[in-house]
Amino acid sequence: MGALTLKVFSDELREWEFIEGEAIDPTDSFGVSLRLSIRENQIFLAEPNDPSTPWLTDKGRLFFDGMFEKSPSTATDWKKFFENVSELMYFMDHLNFHKRNAFSFIFVFENLSLETLNMLYLLKQNCSLIELRKLENYKDLNDFESQYQLGSSTEKSKLHISTLGILVNTNPRYEGYILNLNLRQRFLKGNFKLLNLGSTLDLTFPTYNLGSNFGILKSLAEGTHVFCQDIKTASFPILITNTDLFKRSDAKIFVDVLKYASVLDTAWNGINVLNPNISSVGIQSLNKFLPLSNQDFVNFFGFYYINVSLSSAANMQKLVELYMLKIFNSNKTLANKILVDQNVHAFNKSSYDQFKNHLFNSYVHLPSNLFLEDSETYFNTQGLIKRTTKLIHFKKDAKTNWQITRKFYANTKSMLFFNNTRDNNLINFDSINSFNFKNYINFQFYSLNTLTSLSFYLTNNNSPLTSSPIISIKRPKVKVLNTKIKGWLDDFFNGNGKDLFSYNSSVLVNCSKITRSSTTNFFKIVRTKLNGY
Repeated sequence: MGALTLKVFSDELREWEFIEGEAIDPTDSFGVSLRLSIRENQIFLAEPNDPSTPWLTDKGRLFFDGMFEKSPSTATDWKKFFENVSELMYFMDHLNFHKRNAFSFIFVFENLSLETLNMLYLLKQNCSLIELRKLENYKDLNDFESQYQLGSSTEKSKLHISTLGILVNTNPRYEGYILNLNLRQRFLKGNFKLLNLGSTLDLTFPTYNLGSNFGILKSLAEGTHVFCQDIKTASFPILITNTDLFKRSDAKIFVDVLKYASVLDTAWNGINVLNPNISSVGIQSLNKFLPLSNQDFVNFFGFYYINVSLSSAANMQKLVELYMLKIFNSNKTLANKILVDQNVHAFNKSSYDQFKNHLFNSYVHLPSNLFLEDSETYFNTQGLIKRTTKLIHFKKDAKTNWQITRKFYANTKSMLFFNNTRDNNLINFDSINSFNFKNYINFQFYSLNTLTSLSFYLTNNNSPLTSSPIISIKRPKVKVLNTKIKGWLDDFFNGNGKDLFSYNSSVLVNCSKITRSSTTNFFKIVRTKLNGY
């Protein structure tokens, strides 16, 4: 007998009708190379394309199921939108000229390519009404690349000399499976111990859980913990954490504590920071952007969301709840507060309907292209350059994020702002060719080996600095909080929602429900209590 094959599979998946293309995985911060099988602007199969890492998780294989829109969207009048926004900004500039508290147009962004991010940065320099805010609320430590990237100590060539690893508030199996594979391979070779400070994890190999309180890290520095001897006698210890640790108020003393714990040395720097998404490193390498705070809700006349989903943003939900409870007062002189939603889908339409006539009065959705509808560039968590190529053309009315931002920039260049008279005559780059703009932003904001047109694609990985700078100013005292580092419910598929596609994938949603029901009894207990009442 032959192999049993579903009729649906035989009717749809015919290999000779596919067009193969190369892309990257947007669901994690490594940007693993993918080989995609495309037919009629639809992605049917995703496979790993890198011979050194022939592995791909279910999230990386099935994220594209949530990319494509099931229902057709309404057409957008682009010309009318830019005319209305230009008139609004012109009016607000006149109003700010006569008021003490100026109103701002706040751009909130996430998951941006380097081209769009640099265009936003030029837009902020040209227009004083615009403020750039990142969505995640954590303190940036971006003086050196080693403070927000994975160093060379996590590579296979240098990981074999280490005998001890410490995980602080991170789950590499979920947040960076390539790193978890390297740690697993190092453990199977022997003479390697992995300590975990945080929630109990299943990394497919044994680990030693130290607890979930930040005070344990303090006891390691004081030398009173039972594992202090292991850290002291270890060869080239490495420490891996993520950006969520820097959301704490006592994260400033994190590096100082590691110096006393002998994880940092003059000849070895084992600190590694794992980023949550593919664009986080590019944001930190350009500038130190402020997070969205309650002060931004006091004086504003519009919010401009770029690749932001309010349903998955805990910081934004908290601020909106505080606004609705009138924790901080808002100036009510403005009657028309606009919400611009520049996303692949209208993710924030339901949130706007909930807070209509309270926080916003008008809503505009600007459809942007999908992840594979444009050639974009990113920095991954290792500091390497990752590029995407244009493979599909699914949405006809949509435009790329770089095109929309550049059109916004062109409108501001044609306006004369009263509060920005000093910068009105500055010379700025204004090119309609995205390839020339890529060369410009790299010569402007990034260190290169040689000044050629191909320097952008030949940049080497940044090596971390081993010597720490001398601090002449005495630091203020920071109190260490003996609290849990992070309280979360592990969800391998839809846990933190750093990408915009997994939440809309029906396959990943069903996998998430099955995983939660099979790995925890929390939902069973709640259901039993409800049935008992």
